[in-house]
Amino acid sequence: MTMLSFLSPIFLAGAAAAAIPLVLHLLKREPEPRVKFAAVKLLKQAPVEHTEKRHLRELLLLALRIGAVLLLALAFARPFFPAGVAAVSSGVTMIAIDTSYSMSAPGRVERARQLAKDALARVPGGDLVGLLTFADEAEILMAPGADRVLTASTIDRITAGFGATRYRAALSAAAQHFGGRRGTIVVVTDLQEGGWDAGDRASIPEGARIDVADVGALPPNLTVTAVQPFADRVVATVRNAGPRAREARVHLAIDDRAAVAETTTVAANQSADVTFAGAPRGASAAVTVEDPDGLRADNVRYAVLGGTSHPAVLVVTGSGDLGREAFYVQQALAAGAPAPGGYRAVGMSASQLSAVSPGTDDRIAESAAVLLLSTRGLERRGRETLATYTQNGGGLFVAAGPDIDGDVVSDVMGGASTLHIVSADGAKPTPRTLAPADVRHPVFQPFVGTAATLGLVTFRNAARIGGAGCQTLARFTTGDAAMIECPAGEGRALVMASDLDNRWNDFPRRATFVPFLAEVVRYLASARPSATDYLVGDAPPGVARVPGVTTVADARRPGAAARRVAINVDPREADPARMSLDDFQSAVTRLKPEGVSAARGESRQQEDRQHLWQYVLAAMALTLAVEGIVASRTA
Repeated sequence: MTMLSFLSPIFLAGAAAAAIPLVLHLLKREPEPRVKFAAVKLLKQAPVEHTEKRHLRELLLLALRIGAVLLLALAFARPFFPAGVAAVSSGVTMIAIDTSYSMSAPGRVERARQLAKDALARVPGGDLVGLLTFADEAEILMAPGADRVLTASTIDRITAGFGATRYRAALSAAAQHFGGRRGTIVVVTDLQEGGWDAGDRASIPEGARIDVADVGALPPNLTVTAVQPFADRVVATVRNAGPRAREARVHLAIDDRAAVAETTTVAANQSADVTFAGAPRGASAAVTVEDPDGLRADNVRYAVLGGTSHPAVLVVTGSGDLGREAFYVQQALAAGAPAPGGYRAVGMSASQLSAVSPGTDDRIAESAAVLLLSTRGLERRGRETLATYTQNGGGLFVAAGPDIDGDVVSDVMGGASTLHIVSADGAKPTPRTLAPADVRHPVFQPFVGTAATLGLVTFRNAARIGGAGCQTLARFTTGDAAMIECPAGEGRALVMASDLDNRWNDFPRRATFVPFLAEVVRYLASARPSATDYLVGDAPPGVARVPGVTTVADARRPGAAARRVAINVDPREADPARMSLDDFQSAVTRLKPEGVSAARGESRQQEDRQHLWQYVLAAMALTLAVEGIVASRTA
């Protein structure tokens, strides 16, 4: 059945004026005074109007006046019979269920299913219901529809996976199914703080509502956060996220064969290393901690034996001599801690880089990140090599010190960025300090709550950096950008407006330098600590997103030998830190949806074609004409 709709429904409020004739009618209802006439016989021949007939005329007159006012309000509201997009009146409710591995503790996924069913029962009868699950990515299980029974049965089949929580993926996927209709997103989750990446925001249509069904806090949990094989031992790191110290029983298996077990005590909210002595001989290692009541997915962690022991970071300088040109960077990378032993700095001169064809040098392809400290001697082929590296998902950090040519860096970044760098050579030194623009960004995560320590670093000189496509991550006290992030194909690129070698600043001599550089590399590497170690959410194409050791071919280098890689869960998912509902809502941006504008435009076109308001005005004019006739006969 087609419902009547209105282009300007606010004018329907004018219908309230219909009360005016009614009030006036009621106020005129006064009893006539009785007058006694002795000579009643003198009135017998006078015409007499019956009271009942007059009362009916007054009621008809009242109805006509009220009807005229209602028709006038209806005409101004511009009525029409909608069709197509404009006819969409039902709402959409999307139920998004968190299936990250933080839901893998006993009873948690069952609790999530029940909360989802409760939300399903509260959906208004005329609304459509859709269902999706989310972790690193969102998966639509059911598009919006009216089958509540099928939705409930699908909810019963949902299980926890091995991914990490990413709220933006869930909200973005859900909002795409509103189609200009009013919508509600019910997020069933445990409100993990790590579900929002620093600086992360999600956009949903303006007016859409977000309801959060809280599964509850994580239980006390033991996590194997790292496994590092050495020539004569295997070192595993176990973290206790509970409020009390716990005794952890840890097992090592080589190629799925149990090797040895060790016991250690881990303090509350602390980590402890467990060392398994002896030379590990085999292809893969797996370390397991006994924790039946915690999160099950993070009880085991895998490592490839004989693979790269430390993640490699390529450092490009003028001569390639790191001890002379990048001493502080080399030492800071070795002290960084994505795993025991830090990062392995690999030096290369800009001229050497220019002699390499894109995609042919393993030192570049297998680097977790590239630190560009000098562009002297970086010719066209070298620029193309770096551009290819970032286009394929690599991370590039540019320290815009005295050895950096801004035009060369802009050429490396390509047309997707409008990056510009103006060197400070010859400028008068002006002391300044640095302050993060957004402490939630991953680069500044080690300084949350202690961001003031970055203010102890003194910058004497700094280049001017910027770009229309770049995001400012930190500023100097002078107001100039200190650090920006720019688009770089599938990869990431960070630009800092000073050097890393104690020439323009004293940053390398501060305690904040090592954790800062470690987080920069970790962020640029997209959480890939080495060429043989991947997180579930970053698994190479064609590899199942489940923990374990598998063999994968390098798609970027056809013909290269296949290599063994370890796929592990993201240990950050085991962080028990939670966020409030207000913080969750504040990370969401409301945008005016294009679907609403399209529906509005189609509604206007349909109303223009139908012209119902003209017929309503004609009906009002006819009503007033009849009212005039009835009023003249009633007077």
